[in-house]
Amino acid sequence: MKRLWTAAAVLFAVNTAYVATFATPPIFYVANLVLHVFLGLVLSIVLTWHLVRSRTEILTREVGKVAAPLDQAGGRFEPGSGVRVDVVVRTRKIGHFFPGGTVDAFDVWLELTADDADGKRIFWSGMVEDGGHGPVEKGAHFYRAYPLDGAGNAINKRNAFQARSVLCVRLIPPGAADAVHFRLKIPATSRSPIKLHAKLDYRKFAHFYTQFAYAGTPGEGSVELDHDNRPFTFLPTNIPKNVSGRVRGEIPDLPVVILAEAKSQLAIAAPGEVAKWKPVVRKQDRERWNDWGIGMLLQGDLKGAEYAFHRVTEAEPEYADGWLNVARALIQEGGTDAAKPLLEKAMAVNAKLGRIHFFKALVQKADGDYDGALASLRTVSAQYPRDRVVLNQMARILFLQRKYAGAVSALERVLEIDPENVQARYNLMLAYKGLGETEKPARAEELFRRFKADESAQAITAKPRMLSPEDNNERQMIHEHESAVLK
Repeated sequence: MKRLWTAAAVLFAVNTAYVATFATPPIFYVANLVLHVFLGLVLSIVLTWHLVRSRTEILTREVGKVAAPLDQAGGRFEPGSGVRVDVVVRTRKIGHFFPGGTVDAFDVWLELTADDADGKRIFWSGMVEDGGHGPVEKGAHFYRAYPLDGAGNAINKRNAFQARSVLCVRLIPPGAADAVHFRLKIPATSRSPIKLHAKLDYRKFAHFYTQFAYAGTPGEGSVELDHDNRPFTFLPTNIPKNVSGRVRGEIPDLPVVILAEAKSQLAIAAPGEVAKWKPVVRKQDRERWNDWGIGMLLQGDLKGAEYAFHRVTEAEPEYADGWLNVARALIQEGGTDAAKPLLEKAMAVNAKLGRIHFFKALVQKADGDYDGALASLRTVSAQYPRDRVVLNQMARILFLQRKYAGAVSALERVLEIDPENVQARYNLMLAYKGLGETEKPARAEELFRRFKADESAQAITAKPRMLSPEDNNERQMIHEHESAVLK
């Protein structure tokens, strides 16, 4: 392990809606533990205040009432009030989704702790049980795939051949971000300040799999091609005598590596003091606001994303992606007319950005301006000739124009890049029918059905969602994490 660099980009915020504050830069590490190098992971923390009264929790999220950054705006929070802490995880210089590899077998999770001025821990999500040597508590925010077998059991023994459904998948695309929400209640007796510590943790193998690999012994239960219902025990006496490696007679305790971390403090108001919220937007914080917005956009929190992206345009008006990202949130919400002037501003800043032309094409397509949309998409395709999304959009518009031969040509280009592209297979079936073909549509339909997801397989997720509220919570696009039970 060695330090790679330190980098700025830590966002903290709190509100009766949103309040952001920025902390000291986190430290990034090279983690050469999964046969590749993590070149950069950024953590940002955002604090959002909501009201908590007796047992009935009232969440107030009025977008726009923001004090950010906290160290500039001087936000303070009432003892006994509720705080939503958003931690933003952003990838840098990683050319693949994070994490990569066999993402059903790792332990990669986000940990957040909060301690008061007396050192008393008041919040802990992502705790490793058994004093740091056991499994990660189930309520943590994981980065992984969670496949299921036909009986709804987790695929956790390298038994991918039995996978029949997926409960959830959470990975961060290259250059993107994830906004993670934690619900923290500030005890009325806590003394200021509350110290927050966020860590992105990594363990090479999940705790269950390590136990299984060394000492897993099955009990009675059914085993079929599509499921494994057997319970397993992990007694050290079951470890084979000829196990490879230097560790013998015991199950290895794999280390937990910190890939990135960030710290900040939350001030508590004095009795009778009224909290004030105001945004403090600075150019140096532009990336932090943008990362927060990206995380919310990917979750479908369109209003929150739109608000964050507007702060990006205030921080740096000459940053074209700020205007574009506001437009993206509006387009996803269906507000294509409202997005038009924002796209024009982005174009005025940097007309060479292909993604601006792409989203302009989506607006033109919604308006029925197919020729204009095709012209915009061809501008993008000239820069990125192997972009499947662009080619699929071009093919769809050509199909809507009844230019079926052109649509087939574009779709064939997609399939040269990705033979299993479901959208291309489906639209190719339609285009062949438009041309009056007889045999080719049937073949395209056969391949479409071969590669598309089995929608009925989602019924398998009912069992684990009913048995585990934590897994059901993790499945939701927008969700919050509470503290593990503190002893």
